[in-house]
Amino acid sequence: MKKNNSLKLFNKLAKRAYKVSKKREMGWKWSDAQKWTSKNLFQKYKGTKNLSKLKVTVIDVDVIGVLDGTIPATTLPITQTPKSREKCFNPFDIGSFLLDSFEWFDIVDKVSILNNDVKVDLDLELDGNVFAKTGVIKKELLPNLLTIREEMRKVNSKSGYYPIISFYIVLIEGAEDNREIACNYYVLITFEGSSTYNTLNSKGLIKNNFTTKEQMPTTEIERIELIQKQKEEERRLLTKKKATSFQLPSKVEPKKVEPKAEPTVKDTKANRLAEYNKAMDKLDSQLERKLITKKQYRERFDQLGKNLKDGGEI
Repeated sequence: MKKNNSLKLFNKLAKRAYKVSKKREMGWKWSDAQKWTSKNLFQKYKGTKNLSKLKVTVIDVDVIGVLDGTIPATTLPITQTPKSREKCFNPFDIGSFLLDSFEWFDIVDKVSILNNDVKVDLDLELDGNVFAKTGVIKKELLPNLLTIREEMRKVNSKSGYYPIISFYIVLIEGAEDNREIACNYYVLITFEGSSTYNTLNSKGLIKNNFTTKEQMPTTEIERIELIQKQKEEERRLLTKKKATSFQLPSKVEPKKVEPKAEPTVKDTKANRLAEYNKAMDKLDSQLERKLITKKQYRERFDQLGKNLKDGGEI
């Protein structure tokens, strides 16, 4: 196969992968699509001579299949090729304390702490609202978790409820069930009782496991502890900055000034929604800095939603 034709083929495949990622809102850049295509798809089509007869619908089926785990990437090559040197972090080496179920507003902390090389599938869909459907990708390729959390918060202000989010270790369908082969498994992150979980569970692809902190690789323990230490330091600096910015009362008796009448602000829907968003930003910040508990967050969140709906003070 000529080099120029090979490049055209690769670009055609990468464009289809990029288009699928856009449709699924995976947050990929063009370079991500190229990297993914090189690892998971190009070998199957390598050697194709007549590119004009290569249907994009067929390519899309393979792209979607690999992303969803229904077509293992290891079975794609038609010709004999060297085994993939893909580097994956083994989900069975993740401490079980890191895979506890969590509330939706904790998604940034709970998911971002995972190893960048572990395969994941962020599948968050509820009542027709699709917040994320990434397919099976490396954790480092996940879309912005803050954006996902904000989208969930907007919908939650209307519904007031989400099931908890859970982690599940899953065997890629068709792959060898050998826990020493890290790339054969991924971590599903989805709402408890989701249709995706039920389908995979019915096929026996969900794998139960318990890993203590002591059983984790030493390098991974050190990485987790470093991240936690950095977060604590950030919280300490933020608290210190807030304290130093607080101005002490002046010893000089202030002059008496007649208070100015506050301008009347119409209680419009837009104004109330703006006040609600400000209050939620403050509430999210308090939770992240651990100034309030999750229970207190939930109570205040529910009260804000009720006030927004019923007309109470926000």
